[in-house]
Amino acid sequence: MMRETLRFLASPVRGLQAAVYVLAASALLSSLLALVRDRLFAGSFGAGAELDIYYAAFRIPDFLFVMTGALVSVYILIPELLRRSSEKQKDYIDTVLLGFSALAVVLSSIAALLAPSLLVMLFPDFAARGYLPTLTVLTRIMLLQPILLGLSNILASITQARGRYILYAASPLLYNLGIIFGLLALYPYFGIAGLAWGVVLGAALHLGVQLPSIVGEGFFRSLPSFSERSALLQTAAISIPRALTLSMNQITFTGLTALASGLSTGSIAVYIFGFNLMSVPLSVIGASYSVAAFPTLASALAEGRAREFIEYVSTAARYILFWSLPVIGLIIVLRAHIVRVILGSGSFDWTDTRLTAAVFALLSISLAAQALMLLLARAYYAAGRTFVPFFIAVASTALTMYLAILFTGQLAETSVLRFVERVMRLEDVSGSAIVALPIAFSLVSIGGVVALIVHFEQRFGGFFSLIKVSLMQAVLAGIGAALAAYATLVVVGPLTLSSTLASVFIRGLAGGIAGVCAAVLVYAILRNREYEETVSAIHGKLWKLPLPKAQPIASAEEISASSPQ
Repeated sequence: MMRETLRFLASPVRGLQAAVYVLAASALLSSLLALVRDRLFAGSFGAGAELDIYYAAFRIPDFLFVMTGALVSVYILIPELLRRSSEKQKDYIDTVLLGFSALAVVLSSIAALLAPSLLVMLFPDFAARGYLPTLTVLTRIMLLQPILLGLSNILASITQARGRYILYAASPLLYNLGIIFGLLALYPYFGIAGLAWGVVLGAALHLGVQLPSIVGEGFFRSLPSFSERSALLQTAAISIPRALTLSMNQITFTGLTALASGLSTGSIAVYIFGFNLMSVPLSVIGASYSVAAFPTLASALAEGRAREFIEYVSTAARYILFWSLPVIGLIIVLRAHIVRVILGSGSFDWTDTRLTAAVFALLSISLAAQALMLLLARAYYAAGRTFVPFFIAVASTALTMYLAILFTGQLAETSVLRFVERVMRLEDVSGSAIVALPIAFSLVSIGGVVALIVHFEQRFGGFFSLIKVSLMQAVLAGIGAALAAYATLVVVGPLTLSSTLASVFIRGLAGGIAGVCAAVLVYAILRNREYEETVSAIHGKLWKLPLPKAQPIASAEEISASSPQ
């Protein structure tokens, strides 16, 4: 039985849409599992000090993982593998494995030694409250995670290059299962340290599930050899800009977490819960299309098919807009219902619900921008232009931190705070200053993707003309979804402290169904291309009919003589 399961997981997936469906389904399952994880954490601890410490302990390990893991990212390794023969691939992976392992172990050891000093600088308020010893222990345990996940990254490059998206997609499922096991099985015996060991277990499972198929391919059947030193140095040189780019993202996240630690107790937990909820549609929509598109983008440019490269990027972008903008409309309207249904149990009270809902909605405003950023960054990586996303990330980090500090200061003014509370429906809720962080994050995310699109258009040409119709139609669908959901909530009535879980779910479900129907109606009336292709694909799957070849709906700009070919 185990052998058949592993064979199924290792089976290759062909084609963009097939890969997207596999990745999206897995991302959805992983996200649902992550939501179960968050519900268990919320019910056990609420938005309180324990979760603030737990989430703060991730910051140094996550930063190290980004710094080291990005050097062996699948987006760097896959193009290198595709340029090599089967035997050369093994030598290359051996060299990368040894080089990464040495670097990761050394840096993690140094970080473990310096952890108390680093944590005092990052979280001085926690140190003043006496949380430093616990925070240090959790951080040191979690420093095993960047080593394990970095090794998993190396294996994932082989997994994706072989088209084994099912196997690649199973890793995050197992990661979340490890964390849940830590909460349910280890925490009762080891206390909060058991949560950290659950994270390490999840990282080990993330790595281990890929090993059987990789070994079956002929990799690692003998001791790894350090035979391609020059290739390792070349890979590192290519990877450094991406590592720096992702480091900027981690610096932003760490900076926002540090700012949250200086606000009311539970602010870190509220921000992380809101961010995790927003990450569900981001993973299902943005990450799925960008991950599935990358190997084909790299292949198209490697073979000189520039026009196909642009069309592929624009296709993925159109579908990202098609799904994400209606989702944004629904989240803004149904934010409290979503948070209460998913997290509302045990110690997670009504105040936690309202604060998390506000953070969730404000972060979700930039959902489409973040998804497009993922896609365009991978397009630049495929083109070998890794410094462009880096410069955007540096500017975004600096601006996000500046605005977060500025907005936090402004919310100290009573009149400003009261205005924001009225807009976000947070009247008489303590801790509402946390909304300064998602506002800053979303504003900069939207500005950053606009800047990246402008540069991408100047460098490659033709991208915006291929997505502008879909963008306008998706905006209208999003507005339609939001209005329909809001009208439904007006009819069924607002949430109150006495609302039961069942009533919250039914109200939210009614609003969601109305919103989805409105979005579908808008897309159908506008004869949206992505809608028609999706309906045809579903029809073909259900009734086993051959899918018609999608015909492009060209605009005048697309077929004009001045269009790049």
